Amino acid sequence: MPTKGSRVWVLRPSEGWRRGTVAGAEGGGGLRVLLDCDQLGEAAGPEITVSAAAVEPANPVLLDGVRDLTHLSYLNEPGILHVLRQRYSGDAVYTMAGPVLVAVNPFKPLPLYGAAAARLYSQRSLGSQAAAAVGEEGWEPHVFLTADRAFKQMVAFQQSQSVLITGESGAGKTETTKIVMRYLAQLAGGTGMEDRVLETNPILEAFGNAKTIHNNNSSRFGKLIEIYFNRSHSICGALIHTYLLEKSRVVHQQPDERSYHIFYQLCRGATEEERRRYLLPASLEEFAYLSGSGCTHIPGVDDAAEFQRVKAAMAAVGISPEQQGELFAVLAAVLWLGNVQFVPLHDDAVTVDGASMPAVAAAAALLQCEQGALLAALTTRQMVAGGEQITRELGMEAALDNRDALSKAIYAAAFRWLVDRINAALTVGARRGETTTLSILDIYGFECFKENSFEQLCINFANERLQQQARHSSGFSKHMFRLEQEVYESESIDWAHVEFVDNQECVDLIEARPPAGVGILSLLDEECMMPKGSDSTFAAKLQQQQAAHPRFSYNTRAPGDDFTIQHYAGPVVYSCTKFLDKNRDTLSKDLVALLQASSAPLVQLLAAEMERGQERRGSQTVGARFRDQLRDLIQRLDATALHFVRCIKPNSQQVAGSFDAPLILHQLRCCGVLEVARIARAGYPTRYLHAEFAARYKHLLPELGPGPLPVGVSVLDVCRQVLAHFGVDESQYQIGRTRLFFRAGVLGHLEDVAARMQHAALLIQSTWRMARCRRAFLAARAAAVTVQAHWRGRRGRQEFAELLRRHRAAVRIQAAARGCAQRKRYRRALAGVMAIQMAWRRHVLQERAAGRLQERRKREDSLRAVAEAKRQEQETFEAVQRDFGVDAGEIRRVLGLWQEHSEAFMQWRQQPPAAQLPARSASSQPPAADDSGLLLEIAAASADAQQQQQRMEGLQIYAHKLERTVDDLREENQLLRRALHTLQAKAEAVGDPAAAAAAAAVLATSAGTQKRRPSHAADAAAHVSLSTGSPAGSSGLPPRPPAFAIAADGTSRPGSGSTGRPGSARPSPLAVPGSGDCSDDGSDSISLMSLNDGDDDSVATGTATPTAASLAAQRNDAAMVVRSLERDLNKKQSLFDDDADFIREVRTGQAEAPGMHPDVEFKRLLMRYKDWKKQFRDRLGSTQKVLKQLAKDEKRAAGLGISVGGSLRRSPTPSMRPLSPSLGGVPALARTGSQEGAGGALGGTGSSSGKHSIFARFGTRRG
Repeated sequence: MPTKGSRVWVLRPSEGWRRGTVAGAEGGGGLRVLLDCDQLGEAAGPEITVSAAAVEPANPVLLDGVRDLTHLSYLNEPGILHVLRQRYSGDAVYTMAGPVLVAVNPFKPLPLYGAAAARLYSQRSLGSQAAAAVGEEGWEPHVFLTADRAFKQMVAFQQSQSVLITGESGAGKTETTKIVMRYLAQLAGGTGMEDRVLETNPILEAFGNAKTIHNNNSSRFGKLIEIYFNRSHSICGALIHTYLLEKSRVVHQQPDERSYHIFYQLCRGATEEERRRYLLPASLEEFAYLSGSGCTHIPGVDDAAEFQRVKAAMAAVGISPEQQGELFAVLAAVLWLGNVQFVPLHDDAVTVDGASMPAVAAAAALLQCEQGALLAALTTRQMVAGGEQITRELGMEAALDNRDALSKAIYAAAFRWLVDRINAALTVGARRGETTTLSILDIYGFECFKENSFEQLCINFANERLQQQARHSSGFSKHMFRLEQEVYESESIDWAHVEFVDNQECVDLIEARPPAGVGILSLLDEECMMPKGSDSTFAAKLQQQQAAHPRFSYNTRAPGDDFTIQHYAGPVVYSCTKFLDKNRDTLSKDLVALLQASSAPLVQLLAAEMERGQERRGSQTVGARFRDQLRDLIQRLDATALHFVRCIKPNSQQVAGSFDAPLILHQLRCCGVLEVARIARAGYPTRYLHAEFAARYKHLLPELGPGPLPVGVSVLDVCRQVLAHFGVDESQYQIGRTRLFFRAGVLGHLEDVAARMQHAALLIQSTWRMARCRRAFLAARAAAVTVQAHWRGRRGRQEFAELLRRHRAAVRIQAAARGCAQRKRYRRALAGVMAIQMAWRRHVLQERAAGRLQERRKREDSLRAVAEAKRQEQETFEAVQRDFGVDAGEIRRVLGLWQEHSEAFMQWRQQPPAAQLPARSASSQPPAADDSGLLLEIAAASADAQQQQQRMEGLQIYAHKLERTVDDLREENQLLRRALHTLQAKAEAVGDPAAAAAAAAVLATSAGTQKRRPSHAADAAAHVSLSTGSPAGSSGLPPRPPAFAIAADGTSRPGSGSTGRPGSARPSPLAVPGSGDCSDDGSDSISLMSLNDGDDDSVATGTATPTAASLAAQRNDAAMVVRSLERDLNKKQSLFDDDADFIREVRTGQAEAPGMHPDVEFKRLLMRYKDWKKQFRDRLGSTQKVLKQLAKDEKRAAGLGISVGGSLRRSPTPSMRPLSPSLGGVPALARTGSQEGAGGALGGTGSSSGKHSIFARFGTRRG
């Protein structure tokens, strides 16, 4: 009875357990309790009155975060729940309950599983295990601690171990299993097999796990993983046992659940090539097997990435890519089978719906079987009656069941094949007779859904058997809890009796067999053997025979197909629907035969496995097989030392940080954690036979040591001496008749001492062996060093002698080579110096000779120029004297006057005509009156001289035309001679002497003509040169540029000269070919000139008064120029087209032209065209300017009333026109060269033969 001030737990119906303080007692056994407002009890809450039965004592606050529940002062449900809550809030998810590890699922990643934590727990000594189990040495509870204890007990005692990981669905069993496997791989790895063992987890999860309403990664099968260790305690293999795969999940899932992960991973993670290969649609929603539950996605899970991980894991365990492809094709075929729908033909017959034919075709293609055979197997069944084979059509329900049975059978066979391949890869090199094992059991947890069927009955039955095993074996060397009390009583051990709830009744209800009784599985097997057995008859028999069982119940008011079993974790309602079909698990032979006829190797293997399974099972049902598998599992566990991990699910929402106290308390009650803690604290879990204890610890006594016991010393005396020597408290152990019993953790000190002594002995032994071996090693090493030194010395001397010989030989060779190279370099340098000297002397001599020759030529040119000037001057004087009757002295006097008064005279000329007349005013006196008459005479003589000069310029232009004509004819003659030479060579090559002789005659004739032509051109040039004056002019007038100079270079710069050579003079832009000796159309060549005398710019400025005659003449001249430009453009266009056509013919092979490169000739033609285009554009511009000026003059004439009659017409005569008064005495028209001169402007400058070689190939004249 709690007293005032005691800390207690109060059970509140709506709030659960609340902590408070007893305020006092009430009458009738009641208590007044002051509740705490928070968990720390720092604030007072309301005061309530409760009965003493609703109150449990509370532990001190110091024990709130205790690591082991057995250390609590008051071991009750609220105390355990409070400790778990406190540790869970601090991310300490592991708590010990005696030998059992309680693991609360955090639903979030925690930094508890790194390499550092694994190394910390792996460094524990074996002797500290028992103490670590109860936290006496400060080891934090961890799944690594349980795995390490199991491994080191296996190593110490050479006994196989088992780790049982149990809990409800979603409690974290699968993750805990993977953590244990990773720790064992790190602890006992090194062979490479541990990597393969770890790679099995992604494969088995993908093919055996699915999402349920309780767990996103629920195991839908049970597995026992046996890990084999060799004599050096390294992993050498593994073996996986599977139990009861939930095949029905392939074809049906409850709402908000999914099928197996692999289907979604395949549909989302396959590449485009794989999608085409497996005929996968764009969305997995098109598969009826996957979209029926309405859930296809798990938050936070990437199915595509998981698929790649699964493929990598399959490759790691030896499944080739080809086999993976066949397996995925089978899975895709299963999905396509789910899309096959049927339509009724009549009451007892169906056929495949037309809309489902693509699904049938896809399934047949993936299974590589005949489409017709698949249709027949799905809608009919072959039967043998009276020795005859009968085909029976299936109804709608039978056809759907037949389709689903095929899908389930294919998937189950594929899963078994996959497990067999994994086992084949993991058991390589593992021999059971020479190895120990550490088994890890991960089996489905207790399940209770809205609809519970045959699978849930089997799963919960397995959990009942494991719960019974756990309760009977927690913390003891024997695994039957009931025998513990008998052992204590037989050994006369005082032990507090612990009551517990046994679930043997529930186990018997399910698995009992005659004559002990008839359980549910036996009754189900019996009903399956009945010809007319059904789910309803099975439910009726079950209700009739099990109605009186305390764990069985059903609704008596409305009996149906449902019944209820009171499991250790609570009541579960089961529906008998399809119990018989699932228990029979039969497959039509037609479907097996269909798969056997497939051409796919994997499908054939699966069909053979199905056939062997049916033959092996015979009439055995699924329930009977599972019962036998479970019995075999229990026997395997009984043969090993057990270690328990109880996984707890903190909330149903699967979120981190939420602690649902009622749910956790329900799980604690179901798994019996409270009973386990009480048994561990009240009992004696550690026990030894007297002889075993003495043999294990007698060497710790100084007076005994190893070896047999002395005479007269009993085993029990040795045990008592050991206990007394180490001061073990008598309350911590009891001595029985044959055994010693110890409480948990008592032998930790003895184990530590034994471990230290063993370590010291091993250290001494190893040191002695090391010293002995080291002495032998040092002696052997000294001898080896001596031998090696002598051998290396001898070999070194030999190598040195050889090296010295080679060195001397190399020195001689190098000296000779260097001498030879130096001599060669010297001779090359000497020759180079001599060549440079010779070249330099030659250069100096040439420069001297050239300088002297140049000086001599300059002197000769100077003398010739002086003589020519004198001659021209004398000729000019004579001509003037002859023409004007003026003597030389008078001319020299006039030139002197001109030099003195030329500036004033030019200013006077620029004045208007009226201003040029002398003023009649008496006051106005002309300057230099004595010389006025003389100036007038000079002006008249100047006009005559200008006319004579113009005539000379015309003759000189004509001489230039003749020179260009001669050059062009000479060039054409050379081209023709080349063509004749080529023709003569070809004629001689082909053997045609007549053609060769004709070509030679023509060549001889042309040679004679060529010798006579230059003389005519020379005479013409000489005639013109005699008619032209020097730059100083012999007329005594100031020097002025001749007219042909302006026409030659195309500019209007006054004073510019000309060399008079045809090859260097450029025609005026307005020079238009029209007539001449070489003209084709017989027209004259004319040019518009806008020249004025001296500084007279009356034409440019338009100040002179135009006349009707001058304007008409200018219009006619302009029309002639325009027509000439048009003829020139047409002619040049024709010439360029002919050149381009011939180059194209040579390039395409249509014509032959030896020595001509078409690309080079085309570039030259393009350059000539560009030059002609530029010059022609300049001529057009100049012509446009003159026409504009003409338009201005006409406009001015119209303003002055001058009528310009007629229209633009060609002048009838191309001769030199008379001087025009309006132009100040400058001729408006002048001859500017022949057609050849224009051709030079259009086709290039000069008459170089290199630029016109193409015309010889054309065979045409150059324009």
